Amino acid sequence: MRCGYLSILLLLVASYPAEAGRYDEPGFLTSHLVSGGVPKDGIPALTNPTFVAPNQVNYLAEDDVVMGIVINGEPRAYPHNIGWWNEIINDRIGDKAVVVSLCPLTGTGQVFNATAGDGSQIEFGVSGLLINSNLVMYDRRDGETLYPQMIYTAINGPQVGDRLELMPVVETTWALWQRMYPSTTVVQATTGWEHYNSRPAYNENQYTFYPYGDYRISHEYLIFPPTTNGGAFDHRFETKDLVLGLCRSDQTKAYPFALLPDQAVINDLVGSDPVVVLFDYASHTALAYFSQLDDEPLSFYGVEAAGPLPVEFIDAETGSRWNMLGEAVAGPLAGRRLAQVPAYNAMWFAWTAYWPDTDVWQPGEGILSQEDIEQIEQATAVVESFDAAPTSFALRQNFPNPFNAQTLIQYELPAAGLVRLSVFNAVGQRVRLLVEEHQAAGLYLQPWDGRDDDGQPVASGAYLYRLEAPAAGFVQARGTALVR
Repeated sequence: MRCGYLSILLLLVASYPAEAGRYDEPGFLTSHLVSGGVPKDGIPALTNPTFVAPNQVNYLAEDDVVMGIVINGEPRAYPHNIGWWNEIINDRIGDKAVVVSLCPLTGTGQVFNATAGDGSQIEFGVSGLLINSNLVMYDRRDGETLYPQMIYTAINGPQVGDRLELMPVVETTWALWQRMYPSTTVVQATTGWEHYNSRPAYNENQYTFYPYGDYRISHEYLIFPPTTNGGAFDHRFETKDLVLGLCRSDQTKAYPFALLPDQAVINDLVGSDPVVVLFDYASHTALAYFSQLDDEPLSFYGVEAAGPLPVEFIDAETGSRWNMLGEAVAGPLAGRRLAQVPAYNAMWFAWTAYWPDTDVWQPGEGILSQEDIEQIEQATAVVESFDAAPTSFALRQNFPNPFNAQTLIQYELPAAGLVRLSVFNAVGQRVRLLVEEHQAAGLYLQPWDGRDDDGQPVASGAYLYRLEAPAAGFVQARGTALVR
C-alpha cells in the first residue's frame, strides 16, 4: 500500500478474519428454540415510555448499570433495572425509532434501529422463547417473525434472513453516564405499558432488585444450558465472565473483562476495520471506536486523565488528546470525533455458544510500548517531511521487530515500475505475497499481520522479507522474528 506524503498506514496490531466456527444461520437455529417458561408477552415489553431528569427517579443507584445512547443530540439512559423485568423497550426519539433490549440470562444489552422505510416505528415483543439462554424477540407487525437477540436476524416468518441494524451503545454505571452526559434523561418506571391495555404496571420498587438471585455471579448456575454447540463449554474463562464482543465482516473477537487492564487503550484490526478498545475497571465500561479519520488510521496510547472521564489517550500521529467519548479535546484534531463501533457485552458462555471459534484478545496485544510510540512518531515525521522521490531503492528494517500481531515494512522506490514484496519462512518457502503491482516512485509502508496467503496465522520463528523491482534488477532482503 502506498503512503502519500501526508499519510501513513500504521496498524500496529491486526488480525484479518479467518473462517470461524459459528452457529448463527437462521435455518439451523429454529431447531434450538426452547420455552423460557413464560408465554408470548408474559414478559411485557415497554413502548415509548416517559423520560425524566435524573433527580426524578428513585429506583436507580449510582453503581447500577445503564445502556446509554445519543440520538439527534439527545442522550437517554435505559437502566438494566428496567431490562431485568421488561427486556425490551420500544422507543422513538424524533424521527428515529429504536428497540433497546436486555437479556438478563446472557448479560447482553443491545440497541437496534427500528425505523421502517416509511419512517414508521417497528415494535418488538418478548416471545417467551430462548436460544442458548438468550432472548428471542418477535416482530409485532406480523406477530410471528422471531429475532434471536444476539444475532438479530429473523429466523422464520415473512422477514426470514433480514438482519436488524445494530447500533452503538454505552453500557456503564449510572454515575459515569451522568458524568458523560449531564443533560441525560432516563426511563420513568411504570410508564410505557399502553400496549397491554388493562394490565397493571410494575411498581417502581420492583425495579430495585434483580429477579434471578445469584445467577449473574454463580458460574455453575445455568437455567437453560446452550445447545447450539452440543452443550460444550469453553473453559478458558468462567461461564458468566463478561466480554466485549465485536462482529466485523466474517470475524468475531472477544475482549474479556477479566484480562483487560484498567484504563486499557488497545489498537486492533477486526475484520477489515481498525479499532481502538477502551476499558475502565472501576465502572466496568468497555467501548470500541473505529480508529480512522478521513480514511487515515490512528494509533493510540493511554495517558493519565486530566478531564472528568476516567480514560484518556493520545494518537501518536498528531499528538491530539482524546477522551472516553471518542472526542479529541486538544491538539491538531481537537473537535473531531471517532465513530463508535456497534458492539455489545455478553457472558462468556453465551458468546461462545454462537461463536465457539471466536478470536480472543490476549494481554499486551495492541497496547503500544514507548518504543512503538517513538517508532510511529519517527516514521510519521519521515513521511510528512518527504517531498521528493527517493534517490535509490531501499528496503528498511521492519518495526516492531520482533513482533507479535503486526509489523510494518518500509521501502523506497526512486522510479515507477513493477514491485514485488514477499515473505519467506526459514526453509525458503514463500508464505505471503504482500505486494505485486505497478507502483509510482515514493516511500511505502506495508503491514504484515503474521498470516499466510490463506489468511492463517504462521508459527513463531524467523522469517525473511524480500523486495524485488525486476525492471531495475533490484533485490534486497531482510530478516524478522515473529513471537506468538
